[in-house]
Amino acid sequence: MKRTFLASLLISTALLGTGCMNSAYDTGMDEIISTNRAAANNLIRMAGDEIAPGANIIAASFASIDDLTQSSSFGRVASQQLVSQLTAAGFSVKEMLLRNNVYISQEEGEFLLSRAVSDISSQHDAQVVLVGTYAVGDSNVFVSAKLIRTTDSVIVASHDYGIPYTRDMRTLLRDWE
Repeated sequence: MKRTFLASLLISTALLGTGCMNSAYDTGMDEIISTNRAAANNLIRMAGDEIAPGANIIAASFASIDDLTQSSSFGRVASQQLVSQLTAAGFSVKEMLLRNNVYISQEEGEFLLSRAVSDISSQHDAQVVLVGTYAVGDSNVFVSAKLIRTTDSVIVASHDYGIPYTRDMRTLLRDWE
């Protein structure tokens, strides 16, 4: 009787654990994070010697390709996830959300307008800025992330990628749709 109960308990626990893992996987949560981390790693690899170790970087929320003055929860999260990976790689990233001398809209996030990039970067001693855009398709969200040298606006690294348009993505993009 005890063995049957223990066997049932073990099977139930295993099935419950599998259900939780499938639920998280079905929403695409792990895929969003891992895809954004991979994008940051590709930017770092591509930039190579263009970015000195410990270089100061500033980051903007990723904007909708259809309206570069608009973002969404996804645009803010994507930027922050790339920032996390850049920080893990040893770069010094200045948090622009806490600055009051950068245009910040509570709904859209922070945007670095091209004419203001040199002013902002010199104020924060930033050699590079992280920017990105996204476009929503039928089954994917297409993202383009770039590292731009602030002294001459040259793109030192660019990475394009797609993230499946899952339930989580629809929620993160609902501000925009």
